[in-house]
Amino acid sequence: SGHGGVNQLGGVFVNGRPLPDVVRQRIVELAHQGVRPCDISRQLRVSHGCVSKILGRYYETGSIKPGVIGGSKPKVATPKVVEKIAEYKRQNPTMFAWEIRDRLLAERVCDNDTVPSVSSINRIIRTKVQQPPNQQVPASSHSIASTGSVTQVSSVSTDSAGSSYSISGILGIASPGTETNKRKRDEGIQESPVPNGHSLPGRDFLRKQMRGDLFTQQQLEVLDRVFERQHYSDIFTTTEPIKPEQ
Repeated sequence: SGHGGVNQLGGVFVNGRPLPDVVRQRIVELAHQGVRPCDISRQLRVSHGCVSKILGRYYETGSIKPGVIGGSKPKVATPKVVEKIAEYKRQNPTMFAWEIRDRLLAERVCDNDTVPSVSSINRIIRTKVQQPPNQQVPASSHSIASTGSVTQVSSVSTDSAGSSYSISGILGIASPGTETNKRKRDEGIQESPVPNGHSLPGRDFLRKQMRGDLFTQQQLEVLDRVFERQHYSDIFTTTEPIKPEQ
């Protein structure tokens, strides 16, 4: 027999001896009713640490019995138990692992010594019940989405390049025939290929674009001055605004 005493809550305990099974069962029952551990501690006059340890062991192993020195082997779920867990999860996908464990005990599929722990049930659900998420997306839809995104990016890049570096952008004027100018520009690029297979829109190409009444004489002079400068301008010439002569 150990030395007895009274804790701060007024409860009687015996050093070195576990709580009686009746008190342990009452702690679990109150926890199932939604009572907080701190309230269970005050109501039963058991220390909060003891209540937390008993509930933690119950949630982990499903047993209210005190631990044994040396521990015990982990419970291995049989195929019958695994099938029951999968059946419960299919019937109610939102069912918690501790609810599954309680149902296994209620339907006498397992007893307190053979019921799997909460962590074991969660592991069974992850590995043998739920379908991996990466198998839900077919490859065809992925390729279609990728192609669509590439097309969208390329179209945005083309539009932004045309608006930022077009002749109309340099002159600060609005171009009414955007599609017509783009088609003429593409035709001009095809007429002046370079040996490596790429097209270089240079001054000759711009001369072709300037044929007709697309620009006024004043705008042509502004463009000539721009191309007389170095093609790769530094920061000073980049920040210098281009203003047509009045």
